[in-house]
Amino acid sequence: MLKKVLYILLIAGILTNTCSCALLQKPIDKRTGFSSFLRQTENFIRNEDWEKAKVSLEDSKKSWKQLKPLLQVDIDHDYVNNIEESFTKLDGYIDTREKGNSLATILLIKNEWDNIGSL
Repeated sequence: MLKKVLYILLIAGILTNTCSCALLQKPIDKRTGFSSFLRQTENFIRNEDWEKAKVSLEDSKKSWKQLKPLLQVDIDHDYVNNIEESFTKLDGYIDTREKGNSLATILLIKNEWDNIGSL
């Protein structure tokens, strides 16, 4: 019985260490629409449609809150912190209608998200 339990724990450990966030990112992204909301926010910023950009950003943050618990198990917490810090900055840039800073920040968030997928 003890051998069976140890064997199961060994297999579970191997599977946990070999599964990466990259395998989960696309299915999770499809379900939450995170990338889609980010693209939408970027387009509204480019078109200087600040009200829609604000709404889209809120949708992005809601989607992120769904993803975050699933990702934190497998990724470096710095990725999570960077995305959340960028969301805070982006809120301010959109409120003050700073196109350049808003665009740069949404692109940073998208880049961090892409980097998570390549882990």
